[in-house]
Amino acid sequence: MVKEIESEIDWSEPLENVLPDFSKSGPLDVYRKQCSFNWREMASTLDDEEAIRIKNGLWKKMEQDPLFAHSPVDLSLEEHRISTLKKVFRFQEFIPKNINPRLNVEIATALGQYDWSVCLRRGILLGFFPNAVRGLGTEKHRKYINAAEKLQLTGCIAMTEISHGTNTKAFRTRATFDTRKQKFILHTPDFEAAKCWSANLGKTANYAYILAQLYTPDGECHGLHGFVVPIRDKQMNPLPGVTIGDMGAKIGLNGLDNGFMMFDNYELDIEGLLDKTGTVTPEGTYISPIKDTKKRFSASLGVLSGPRFGIVGLVVANASIAISIAIRYSAVRRQFGPDGSPELPVIEYQMQQCRLFPLLAGCYVFKCFSRYLFDTLFEFILSQFNPDISAEERAVMGAELHGISAAAKPVAGWLARDTVQESREACGGHGYLKAAGIGRLRDDGDSFLTFEGDNNVLLQQASNWLLNVWVNTKREEMATSSPFGAIKFLKNADARLKKKFVFKSREPREDFLQPGAILKAYKWLVCYLLKSTSEKFQGIQASGEDNFTAKNDSQFYHARTLSIVFVENYALDVFWHKFANNEDISWNIRLVLKKLMLIYGLSCLERHAGILYAGGYFSGPKPGRYIRENIIQLCKELKAEAISLVDALAPTDFILNSCLGASDGQVYKHLENAMKQTPGCFEKSKDWVDISKSLYSKL
Repeated sequence: MVKEIESEIDWSEPLENVLPDFSKSGPLDVYRKQCSFNWREMASTLDDEEAIRIKNGLWKKMEQDPLFAHSPVDLSLEEHRISTLKKVFRFQEFIPKNINPRLNVEIATALGQYDWSVCLRRGILLGFFPNAVRGLGTEKHRKYINAAEKLQLTGCIAMTEISHGTNTKAFRTRATFDTRKQKFILHTPDFEAAKCWSANLGKTANYAYILAQLYTPDGECHGLHGFVVPIRDKQMNPLPGVTIGDMGAKIGLNGLDNGFMMFDNYELDIEGLLDKTGTVTPEGTYISPIKDTKKRFSASLGVLSGPRFGIVGLVVANASIAISIAIRYSAVRRQFGPDGSPELPVIEYQMQQCRLFPLLAGCYVFKCFSRYLFDTLFEFILSQFNPDISAEERAVMGAELHGISAAAKPVAGWLARDTVQESREACGGHGYLKAAGIGRLRDDGDSFLTFEGDNNVLLQQASNWLLNVWVNTKREEMATSSPFGAIKFLKNADARLKKKFVFKSREPREDFLQPGAILKAYKWLVCYLLKSTSEKFQGIQASGEDNFTAKNDSQFYHARTLSIVFVENYALDVFWHKFANNEDISWNIRLVLKKLMLIYGLSCLERHAGILYAGGYFSGPKPGRYIRENIIQLCKELKAEAISLVDALAPTDFILNSCLGASDGQVYKHLENAMKQTPGCFEKSKDWVDISKSLYSKL
């Protein structure tokens, strides 16, 4: 048994020991000396010290344990899955008992930055499955939760079907109550209705949380309900009436055994129904405390929406590794230079700066935003135990959180996708090596773009909430529809829409160096897109089209963009007011955070410039020109800070696992070692005889 990490964590240990300093003589030191802030102080601004200690403590334990050693040899699919599950069980031995629940997301991040397969497999076994049962189950289901949390039961989540994913209402798996047998009969009508993409299902799970259409003996369908279903026996064979298959290799995350499953009149005990939202009497009568079928449907799915908040932090953690590798490599890699002068590190070039630094700024903005979102979610969970908060107030809070999460997950995911890809390309040909460490980030991270909801459908859900508030709430009452403050500014929407951008400084370019100017432009954008999207929707309806068509035909340049702009504004607003302009944070840290806010904000505004001009907020060539000039100048200024910014953001070298991005900057030494460690590096091919015969026979 591995010794518990809590015996090794000294919560009063100086931060200098937890975060040891970097090499003073390596290639990166020339840039570290130019930095205007203390990188440790920046690290403890991004994460509180408790989070820093738990993550670094876990990374240290993983580095010391041979099971977690990185191997240059590719494992087979089966070996990869077995190794992943072993690591899940071992990792649990590292975690201190009675850990602060707020640190769970940091623990997941620490494991995910090592390997997302291990992180997600653990998350489903210990989080997603028991939380789904907890959310829709009652006291009689607690035994499943307790067993799952002790890893005495291996669970999976089986919702998606072969022919339906996003459209959950169209799921076709049936659970029909049989009064004679006092059991539910689960049945899959055909392969298109098979449950699929369920991680842990392929080889591992012995229980599944499934969503099925509940039918009573009279033939009436009562909609989707959750069930906890035993699917394998102690020898891990599928139970009679259950067919389980493995989906095979994927683009990434191959440590997860995704599977598919079909039921053939499978008999499930009545207690398998998770009955918080509805139950069936022994006589076959359906009873529910929620009379509204739409609210009952939302309750069945709502318990599963929380992970979207976690995904925002996880995708930023993935992107943070990629951008750290690319920027460190860029400070070492030398190419070209003025005649008669030494070659310059590519970080000195405007092109490299403007490719990478806005993405680095985006990682900072969304890392801080994800931390704020998690605290907000925690506040919402606690509100459910506060008798002073009414059910109606909680419903408003829940609606706003759903709108925020539905927009934040796609925007953060696309930022991470673009960061990983641009980082790969910015490292040139060497970035294509597996040892560079970026390929795995791209392949594994790609999954975040589609699980927990298709990004574009989520944006539609966010815009639906925004438009509903816009149309059905009086301006002066907007604050009551936004307990978390995401759209409180809409109370002044009519006045905002009348305003245009006006230059105020003697040097007009400086007007775009004010965070307030960026936030005002963003709030105008949200108001303008709400108004134009609403008018577009109503215009389509007025032409005689139905509600479905009106929504469908007002998406791409209206509702979708509205949701993106909404969450970018909220993220920037939180970053500025909670971090970059927070007087509890030291001045030199705030100056750099302000610069990051400006770079990311201006880069986003530049993408939306067409709307700002079309709506009349901008006029003439100067706004567009000054935005671009400021981005270039700010990126040039950030060059001196960039290495220390990634030092504060990056995990340890063991976790980073890159020959290009190690903190000592010894790129070519690590590259040489990586190449020479390749199995058979200096050996001739095993089929050299055939090659030789083929070649020389043609001479």
